[in-house]
Amino acid sequence: MSCMPQGLDVAAVLRRHANHPSAFLATNEDTQHFCAPGVDGMIAYRTAGRRYVVMVAGLHAPEAQKGILLDHFMRWSQGQRRKVIGVQFLKEDAELLGSRGFRVNQIGASYSRSLDSFKLAGTPFIKLRNKISKARRAGVEVQEVGGTLEVSPELQAQLADIDASWLGTKGSHAKELAFLVGQVGSLASLDRSVKRLFVARQEGRAVAYVLYTASFGQYQGWMHDLSRRLADAPTGVMELINATAIECFKAENVPMLNFGFTPLTSLGEKFELPTYHSRMARWVFQKLARHGSFIYPSVSQLQYKLKWAPNIIEPEYIAFQGGFSLGGLWNFLRLTRAI
Repeated sequence: MSCMPQGLDVAAVLRRHANHPSAFLATNEDTQHFCAPGVDGMIAYRTAGRRYVVMVAGLHAPEAQKGILLDHFMRWSQGQRRKVIGVQFLKEDAELLGSRGFRVNQIGASYSRSLDSFKLAGTPFIKLRNKISKARRAGVEVQEVGGTLEVSPELQAQLADIDASWLGTKGSHAKELAFLVGQVGSLASLDRSVKRLFVARQEGRAVAYVLYTASFGQYQGWMHDLSRRLADAPTGVMELINATAIECFKAENVPMLNFGFTPLTSLGEKFELPTYHSRMARWVFQKLARHGSFIYPSVSQLQYKLKWAPNIIEPEYIAFQGGFSLGGLWNFLRLTRAI
């Protein structure tokens, strides 16, 4: 028996049990939630095609109850005649999936930065500081929505224009990525306890923004989630937004800024789980890492994250119930709109 209550307080469950930098993906619109009787926790998931169901960013429950929750979910999915795929799982949860008959492989890594000792001074950050200076000289100012920047219909419209401009640079057939990225939503209902939105403006017009979403557990702090800019936004605008947000977070004694998951990066045989991995999956992901820029711009995303000298790099895993499947991978990619 499962429970998928409409009134489930997803954020409260995450505060109690989440231990993943991207756990807040569970709150995305259209993402569903599975609960099990007697278990204080949940699994965030979406269906993919007619044959698969995809879990995202871990099992959110007390350690002693994670196996129980997973077993209930697997029985439920079997009743739905769907196989389970788990994506963006950290090692501990990935090993639990392996013990239940999943084939598990590294699919990328997440990158995080401790803020207590972080400073932009010094030689390693010269290029970064130069970019920030260019944006400031161009008259760009950064403000937080709901802080010094008031919510208004005009601002909402300007952010929509940024989204349209950003998507237009990707080509006529491009679609917004789904499931594995955050959502801004309505500014009027923005909850700053779990979402922080920093906007760059030039001459009163919004030209770029970054959404930061809450992270919990050992990754407590904020995740640099969704970022968008106008095609003609000044050089260094994204760096200026993030530097401004970091100053704010440090003043609030926030322990960590997470940059989230980047697929097909930092792949290494040493990160594979020897008992549970698939050689075919490893070969496929290595090929995609070399030639898969049409799926996701991993190289440019990683370059941006490395600018900030992340000091915590965690391998993340994808798991296929019963064995790696190209059909399962295809359906997952279609779910995220990567293809």
